[in-house]
This record gives sequence, C-alpha cells and structure tokens, in this order.
Amino acid sequence: MDHLFQADDFNLLPLRDQRLSKEIVQGVFRNLSLLDYFIAQLSSRPSGKVDSIVRWILRAAIYQIEFTRVPDHASVNESVLLCRRFKKSSAQSFVNGVLRAFIRSRPALPQGVSPEALAIRYSHPEWLVERYLARYGPERTHQILKRNNEIPESFVWVNQFKTSLQGFLDQLAKEGIPYEVPGDPPNAVRIRTGGFAEHRLYQEGYCFFMDFSSQRVAHLCDLNDSQLVGDLCAAPGGKTFLMASRAETGARIICSDIDFFRLTQIRTRALRYGVQGLFFLQMDLMQPAACASRFQSLLLDVPCSGTGTLRSNPDARWGIQESDLTRFHNRQVVMLKNGFAALLPGRDLVYSTCSTEPEENEDVVEEFLSSEKRALLVGDYFRTFPGEGPGDGFFAARVRRV
Repeated sequence: MDHLFQADDFNLLPLRDQRLSKEIVQGVFRNLSLLDYFIAQLSSRPSGKVDSIVRWILRAAIYQIEFTRVPDHASVNESVLLCRRFKKSSAQSFVNGVLRAFIRSRPALPQGVSPEALAIRYSHPEWLVERYLARYGPERTHQILKRNNEIPESFVWVNQFKTSLQGFLDQLAKEGIPYEVPGDPPNAVRIRTGGFAEHRLYQEGYCFFMDFSSQRVAHLCDLNDSQLVGDLCAAPGGKTFLMASRAETGARIICSDIDFFRLTQIRTRALRYGVQGLFFLQMDLMQPAACASRFQSLLLDVPCSGTGTLRSNPDARWGIQESDLTRFHNRQVVMLKNGFAALLPGRDLVYSTCSTEPEENEDVVEEFLSSEKRALLVGDYFRTFPGEGPGDGFFAARVRRV
C-alpha cells in the first residue's frame, strides 16, 4: 500500500488532498469486511457479480459516508463520476442506488461473539479471530480487534547523530508542537499533531517515525564490550540506526539483508541521518552464515506474518493465510540457526518478530533450543501483545551461546 503514496501523481496533490486520500485508502483496508458486508446487504447483484473496480468505488464511498466528514452527497456524486472515469458508465445507476440506500438505512450488523460475526464487525480474517477467541476469550478478543482498528499514535525516534533529545524538544516547544516523552525507551517522542512528516525537523532528518514497541526491541541488544555488532535482517533500517547510536566508539555495525535494493535504501537513509559505523553485507540467512562465530551482539528481526502490526499496516491482514504460519515458522527456525552460528561464545542474540502467533514466536525459539545444546534462553520472553501500551505487537527472546 505504501507504494501508492510514493507515486509522482500522488505527491503532486495538495497536502490536504494527500491526507484525505491516505485516510480513505487506509480506512478502506482497515474496514474491508465491514464495507463488503454493507455492499452485499444492499446490492441486488450476487457478490461475485459486482465488477472489481465498481466494488472499490463502493468501498471508498461507503467508508467516506460512514467514517469521515465528507458530505454524503459529495461521496455519491464523486463515485458516479469515478464510474465514468474508469469506463464503467453502465454501473452508474447501480452505484448511485447502493449508496443512496446505505444513506437511507444502514444495514444491521451481525451480533454475538462468533468468529464470523466479529470478523465482519471488526474487519479481520476469520481464522485470526478464531485463534484470538480460543487464546484470549471473547472480552479480550473484542479489545484486541478494536485496538487493531485504531489509528496508531505517531512516535518518532530523535536522531542522536544530528541532535539531542533536549535540543529536539526545545525546537518542538519553540514552534508550539505538542508532544509527550514516555522516558523509556530513550529518545522516543510521541508527536501530538498531524502532518508532522511535512515539518522541517522531519524533512531535515532530525527524527524519523518508528513504532514505540519497535524502538524497545532495538534496545534489547546488549552492546557492552561489542566491537562487531550485526543486524542480520536489517531492512528498513530503523533498528540498525538505534543500535548504531548506542554502540561503543569504534564499533562496527554490520547491516545485512537478502535484498540488495533494500540495502541500498538503508544506505541512502543512513547518509541522510548521518549514521556512523555502518557496513553493508548482502546475505541470505537461509544459507549458513558467511561470518561464522565472529559477532559479539546480534539482532535477528526475522520476516514474519506481521500480525502484530495490523494497526500500522491495515492492508497486511488481507495478505496472509493461516497456512502461511507453518511456512514462516520453518524459515524462521533455519534463520535462527544460521544467525546463531555467527555468534561468539558467551554472547547474546536477540530473536524478534512483529507477529502475535506462537508458531512464529516461542515455538521457534523452543524448537531451536531443543536442537542446539550450546544455546541458552536468557530471561523471560519479551512481549507487547496483547497489551495496553502505545506500540504494536512484538515478541523477542534473548539467546546466549554458551
């Protein structure tokens, strides 16, 4: 979805229109099942007979009517015009009829706590709702689903390579920008206003947006007496930059990823933010690590289902299936094994995901520990899901090579 907001045509829009467009796109994905339920209830056509483009037009219009302050008549008129623009003129009366019927009488929603009913009301995959119900019960599941549909709070990490926390806060206060400092993790600031991405402090690289829980994960790595540190699944680079800011003088941070293009993007970002001490290495962790037994500290933030980040990435919920969890699990076990092989004895590796599911979290760690006698779990598992804190859902485990 993010690529839509990086297109040249989008960036030529006035800022006000950019913000509204983002809200509509993200809101449609955040409420997709609910919107489709409304369409099915109001349409005289079977669900499978509604043209794909027409369905997206209806979704966007119903979202605006239900969730925004866009006048109802404007949503209807623009939707009819979109039918013409996309050469779907034959659907104009159908779209007009469905939307006016929705304005007159909003269909009643399915009640109860069945997976199907909750999946519609909160627009989540039914298989995921069923899992949450089994694990947490109805009341907690309601809270989780509701929270996943909230707009996430805006946290930034204050770039220590360009400014100090106090210097950054002084600038915010000087310009009347409301903020809040949680204190832990260090240099995290909650911005209490919209449109901050257009502000010069952001544009000039004095900070960047980074989820609160993601920042906490980056602080789990013990960098004391570590001259060679690795972030082995580094893209998009935020955790690497935080680790670099915490590293000892002269330490080298090996920034690794399987995707060369994403590595070049991290390097470009690092130059923008003035990050010091980074070295870049393209590496496939599904293969035995190229740097065996050399690292004194490692972060392994592995690719996963992303079920912990559904607030921040509302479209992600529609791209995963329950069957994907086994595939992720198998890959994650191999990646943990190969990453561990690159660790010096007596040192720690932090394994992390942004998944809510046991198959990708404790099941991976416990399967690895059962087969690797040189590995020891240090402390308790780190979890931010389910939780009441401001950040997304993350899991982490510290594993020591003994």
